[in-house]
Amino acid sequence: MTGRRRIDVVTSQEPPSCPRCGQEGLLLARVPYGWTNAAGTAVDGRTGVVLCAACDAQVPGADALITWFHVYGSVEPDHTEEFARLLVAWAEQVSVPLVDEQQLAAESDLWRRGEL
Repeated sequence: MTGRRRIDVVTSQEPPSCPRCGQEGLLLARVPYGWTNAAGTAVDGRTGVVLCAACDAQVPGADALITWFHVYGSVEPDHTEEFARLLVAWAEQVSVPLVDEQQLAAESDLWRRGEL
């Protein structure tokens, strides 16, 4: 991905849960994403992405940030520059899967009928 995009780190007392494997994640960030719908209209939004030691260990840019969390545990004033550098490297590689519009429509229909 080229250029910089705004990412927001979500802080919480509880660690995020990884939506892929259910294990405890290391970081929750909100990243921009978008797609073009069937009508040809651009749909832009933001979504949460969890950094997970189990799922992301082989993801470019994630391995160094995962190691950083294992060493430091949390962001402290002495390590903010290094954390920011690693966060940017990870965020530049993060990709959000495109929305499956057929699955979304099917789930919407189920919800409308009260079956979901």
